[in-house]
Amino acid sequence: MESGHRFDAQTLHSFIQAVFRQMGSEEQEAKLVADHLIAANLAGHDSHGIGMIPSYVRSWSQGHLQINHHAKTVKEAGAAVTLDGDRAFGQVAAHEAMALGIEKAHQHGIAAVALHNSHHIGRIGYWAEQCAAAGFVSIHFVSVVGIPMVAPFHGRDSRFGTNPFCVVFPRKDNFPLLLDYATSAIAFGKTRVAWHKGVPVPPGCLIDVNGVPTTNPAVMQESPLGSLLTFAEHKGYALAAMCEILGGALSGGKNDASGNVTNQSRCHS
Repeated sequence: MESGHRFDAQTLHSFIQAVFRQMGSEEQEAKLVADHLIAANLAGHDSHGIGMIPSYVRSWSQGHLQINHHAKTVKEAGAAVTLDGDRAFGQVAAHEAMALGIEKAHQHGIAAVALHNSHHIGRIGYWAEQCAAAGFVSIHFVSVVGIPMVAPFHGRDSRFGTNPFCVVFPRKDNFPLLLDYATSAIAFGKTRVAWHKGVPVPPGCLIDVNGVPTTNPAVMQESPLGSLLTFAEHKGYALAAMCEILGGALSGGKNDASGNVTNQSRCHS
């Protein structure tokens, strides 16, 4: 049976800021992370909202997430720039990356920004909306680094992250047109939400450890772990591969777990 509690957004925002300040985050960092998480919940994406806090805290306690770190420029050439996220909060590194991209787009009419080695950057549409608010179209290819959890088309074992793809088109005096989705049939976080609620996920989203289709979200939360399926079969698989190449390899980032993320610290979208 579904259950839940309703909280005042501003009260919850203040509480979340206090949590991250207690970890040692500076005021601006705590605010940026709280802004992002609360906005995800208010937009209806509980998978990317405050439910991420426990995994962030675990990742920090295990030495993966580095507080009060910032994106650093690795390469820069005109409208193009590559940034190292320095394992900072993704909400900080991505905010800085988008601000720099917007600045370069104002200067050159176009910008190409690559960000690697950051922590979980959350809902990609949030960053696209940042671009749209500045009047720019933006396209985002994201390679999710960590333990693979998405099986290739006709595969049984996980080989990919959820590798989101996002496009936004601004509109005058109206909300932007926004496309933002994981290349998996559903985001990993949605299995977490369903698991906590005790409800199934839609058919066609998951397989268990033996490759058998299931609607039980526990296969993504409890060992032995199963896999997410890609959306649209081979088409989602192909787009996931392109996101890994463009968002991972081309950016200078990693494309596998490399021993840096544990099952207890999954921060996938």
